[in-house]
Amino acid sequence: MAETIGPIMDAGAQPACAGCYEIGDTSELPYGFLPKLTSSLAWQPDDILARRDETMLQLTQSDLDEINDSLGGFKRPGFFTIRGLTPSEWDARENIIVHAGIASYFGNKRALQQNYYSNTADAILFFLASAKGFHSDNGDNVSLYCRQVAVTGGDLYLSSTWAIYNELAAHHSGDEELRTKKAPLFYFRHGKLIVDYQKRPLCGSKEEARDPRLKPITLKQEEALSVVDKLAYENAISVDQQAGDINFFNNLGLLRARSAFENDDDQQVRRHLTRLIFRDEVEGWDIPEGMREEWRKYYDHDPAVEVFREEPTPWAWSLTGHD
Repeated sequence: MAETIGPIMDAGAQPACAGCYEIGDTSELPYGFLPKLTSSLAWQPDDILARRDETMLQLTQSDLDEINDSLGGFKRPGFFTIRGLTPSEWDARENIIVHAGIASYFGNKRALQQNYYSNTADAILFFLASAKGFHSDNGDNVSLYCRQVAVTGGDLYLSSTWAIYNELAAHHSGDEELRTKKAPLFYFRHGKLIVDYQKRPLCGSKEEARDPRLKPITLKQEEALSVVDKLAYENAISVDQQAGDINFFNNLGLLRARSAFENDDDQQVRRHLTRLIFRDEVEGWDIPEGMREEWRKYYDHDPAVEVFREEPTPWAWSLTGHD
């Protein structure tokens, strides 16, 4: 509750700068200083007392029940969706504020992201309309905010890596080639299976060449990756996405894929999702030693470089990805 708490100092006390400027005298203000600030931030205590409803959101029991239900869903299958936002009513900056604010309830540490593509617009991931196979990202949890859906396609698919592992253990126990010294895919940490499944660094792609310092993958390793892909598709579900949805999912326990999509010819209807990657430093899973160097690259950064880019920018580091 906002209330007056003064006086902060004795009525006769004078601040150190007393006498520097007379109230209303703007002739000696430093260069660039405005004579008066007009803003909702320029409030007096009486203003706040009259606007208490603007400074407090009292959750109802229904709100608390909904939050608990959402948390329960997040802990069980590893994903859930928040529905009901209206991105068309906000500009790009406001949509990012909404997305980041809601996501902050589920993780306090955001990862930097980078577009590893050329400077031509049609090569940016945001503009690539082709399908994306099952993969994981560099981070603990991923959040996708659907600001606009495509005319057709662009469907989100999720697949449980724990179910994939069970199938491998039961029927493909000989596929130990899935683990390599340079790029392990499966880890166990405190009884939890953690998967780092990113084929692009292993195999290369049209947009990103394979690291020449890595040894070529063997035929058996290629076959093992194909088995994982096959099992991921067989075990996948399609997650319905509408404009205003925010999808949250556990990136350490699930793989995701995306179908190809088409936008309007005039780009008036254009698929646009923003992506946040984050972790909870208290409740988050313990990261295996083999992944920590890569994790430090994305999470251990100076707050000064934390930028939320409103639109996709080639090669630029940002807390906001565009999917």
